[in-house]
Amino acid sequence: MDRRELCEALASEGVPGGLYQIPGFHEFDLSPPDFRYLRREGDAWVVGNFERGVHDPHGRFDTEDAACRYLYDQLTDRGPGPGPGSDEEMEAVLRDREEIQRAAHDAYDRARRRET
Repeated sequence: MDRRELCEALASEGVPGGLYQIPGFHEFDLSPPDFRYLRREGDAWVVGNFERGVHDPHGRFDTEDAACRYLYDQLTDRGPGPGPGSDEEMEAVLRDREEIQRAAHDAYDRARRRET
């Protein structure tokens, strides 16, 4: 995979463009405060995070392909799916939602009364 193919793959996966920068292929008019990046540094390909004005490299790769695949995996990983029992837990929350809201509201009121 090269940078052009990476940009196409990320777009087809629906990854928002503001999450990453790939110089020469995907750049910003106005830079967001934080994003992932892929860039060439000497003989290496570097993937990292840019946050609060600081580049924080996460990985150095010998090939463009390896760097592109790493960044693709980072940006498309949706994390683990729901754990066992989550369907039953969701049904219980939906069934008891009014009671849960009432308990939360009561706790909020008690906390507000303690502040004054």
